Amino acid sequence: MKRTRILLLLLLLVGVLAACGTAEETTPAEPGGADAGGTDTAVAAAVSDRDELDENGRFIEPRTINVGLWDRSHDRIPNFAESYWAEWVQARVLEDLNIIVEWTPIPRWDEPEFQSTLLAAGTAPDIGYTFNNPMVTTFAGMGGILNMMPLLEEYGDLLPNLYALLGDYIYWNLDPTTNELWTITGRLMQDGRMLTFIREDWLNTLNLPIPTTLQEFENTLIAFRDNADVLLGDDAANIIPFRLGHDTGWESGLLIESFIPSNITEREWFVYGFDDRRFHHRNAIFEATRVLNRWYNDDLIWRDFFLHPPGDPMGDDQVRLGRVGSLIVNWDMPFRAADAWITEMRANVGPEANFIPINPFLNDAGEVRMFFPASTDRFIFFPHTNTEPLASLLYLDWISRLDVIEYLAFGIEGVHRFTHPNGAIEILGETDDHTWPDHQFIPALRNFDIAITINGVNLGDEAINAATLALGYPGIAPEAIMNARAAGLDNAYWFRQVQTRVIASEEGMAQPLNDQRNVVFHQVVAATSPADFEATFNALYDSYLAMGAQAIINEREQAWIETFGDVDRMP
Repeated sequence: MKRTRILLLLLLLVGVLAACGTAEETTPAEPGGADAGGTDTAVAAAVSDRDELDENGRFIEPRTINVGLWDRSHDRIPNFAESYWAEWVQARVLEDLNIIVEWTPIPRWDEPEFQSTLLAAGTAPDIGYTFNNPMVTTFAGMGGILNMMPLLEEYGDLLPNLYALLGDYIYWNLDPTTNELWTITGRLMQDGRMLTFIREDWLNTLNLPIPTTLQEFENTLIAFRDNADVLLGDDAANIIPFRLGHDTGWESGLLIESFIPSNITEREWFVYGFDDRRFHHRNAIFEATRVLNRWYNDDLIWRDFFLHPPGDPMGDDQVRLGRVGSLIVNWDMPFRAADAWITEMRANVGPEANFIPINPFLNDAGEVRMFFPASTDRFIFFPHTNTEPLASLLYLDWISRLDVIEYLAFGIEGVHRFTHPNGAIEILGETDDHTWPDHQFIPALRNFDIAITINGVNLGDEAINAATLALGYPGIAPEAIMNARAAGLDNAYWFRQVQTRVIASEEGMAQPLNDQRNVVFHQVVAATSPADFEATFNALYDSYLAMGAQAIINEREQAWIETFGDVDRMP
């Protein structure tokens, strides 16, 4: 698509945007010095009160911190700590703050287990981050994590960029009874969560309508299976009508959520909300896995889904080879440049190959309801071995500056990006004539692994954010991105945040319960006959509850009553 056509489309999508860039730039105006994020009078006064800082907020004597760095071991950039991005951050933080940054690489897909080992050994980096908040609270209960609240009270006036980005989310996990805050909560820019995708070209080939109910969806999967020779020719034996993954709870999440009653209360959502795969909602899990078990035994699901954990390329390769008819994944996963699902599928199959979002999973009220999380992302923590809390906080503030966020997310002008006159940023994909140098390769969307306080597009202007989002997927039409975004957000449903005392029974149980959850999923879906499903499910689920899940449910119920009384809604 020509850039002029893209620009016209975006003007229709978001209106005329104020000019705030120039398309003639061929090299980036790199993020500025210490004041680029904006230093007001209050911050200047706070800096003047700190003997260890000069008037620009730099340490007078250099400080050293160690920062965790998620690493995907990508073929193009096998050691992210030696990438351009890691070295750029080190150089700029040293220049701007006089802080020496050292990295501790953390395997992306094994990060909770890896960081647990480091914390237990007392060798964790000064700044860690995770999606697994119970892991942090477990170590906090053993004295292994610093309480962030006193640090924020002492140094908060030095952190304008961090507070501007996170706002009140920074206190998301504050215990109101003890004033303990073990994590700073990152910011998620809400553009979507997960979607069901289906092969548009397969529907067209078989003259099938877009499925809008569970039964229609199942009928479509059956049609894919029964017409494999038409769809794949000589490769028919490898057809995968529905690709499930090792993280079964995530890749069937929308199906599971469709079985959650429409009248569920805030109280129930909290009490049964410990597991983000909805595994504590027993009836929903039962009904969803019964469907999956039937599909698996009817050859509608990838036979080897349980053998390939996250990070194993086999499942993604099935998509790229054009063998997959449908799947449930992150809302923009098929479009991402680094993963190249659609672009490589088109190269292997033909230009007509395409995934489109659908919403066939209706709840008991006949609605599509997608349970969105709050606008929070990873949980950032400091282990008790951190002897440089101020330097660590200033690092978080620095990496939360809008100019730093933009540079890390979109890269170098003319290499990774093209800035339109209206300020919208278009990602330049790799082609035969244009490639990214390996050391400047961006292995995760918008440098998610190093931009630790944010997940999503944030350029300080909502209209430019939307326009940039649509241009952020090389080789994909902007309207496809906006359609996918709308397919999720139009059906989004949120619950309010509940803050109670710490749930002691959760400590140390996150990983064991997650591991057991996956065992249950895999066994009841792939190792059980439909005739034995109910008995097998009940036995395995009861075992899961006995491991500690029931104790968590009971304590959450008690904590709710202590905080709000015997009611179903918060005040």
